Amino acid sequence: MCCPYDAAIESINEWFVMAQKDLRSAKILFEYDADNEIVCFHCQQTLEKYLKGYLIAMTGELQEGHNLLKLCKRAMLHDLKFNVFLKDMAFVNVFYIETRYPAIDPLLVSKEDTEECFRIVDGVLTRINELLGSSIATKKV
Repeated sequence: MCCPYDAAIESINEWFVMAQKDLRSAKILFEYDADNEIVCFHCQQTLEKYLKGYLIAMTGELQEGHNLLKLCKRAMLHDLKFNVFLKDMAFVNVFYIETRYPAIDPLLVSKEDTEECFRIVDGVLTRINELLGSSIATKKV
C-alpha cells in the first residue's frame, strides 16, 4: 500500500475530495471571470487540503494550521523534493487571509497571479500523486 498508516486511508480520501471540490470551484470561477482574489483563495484551500492529506498518509496524524509554508516544510520531512515548492507556498499563502476581508490596502490579484496559482496546484498535485503511487489525489468528485 502507498501509506504507512492504512487506517488513515478514509481520512486521506476525505481531504483529497475536499481539495478537489476547492479546485473545481476555482476553475469554474476563473472560467466565468469571477474575482481573481476568490479564485486564488480556493487555490490556497486546495493546496492546504492536499498537503494535509499527504501528511496524514505519511504520519497518520492531522496537521494543525493553515500556513502553507509550515505544511510544506513538514512534507519535506518525508520527501525533500517538496523544497522546490517553498517559494510557491509563500506566494499562495497570502491569499488565505488577505483576500477574505476588507482591507485599507487591498491585495490586487492579476490574471497572471491566478494562473500561477493553478500552475502551483498542478505541480504539488503531481508530486503527491508520484509519492503515493496512484491517482488517489485526483479522484473525481
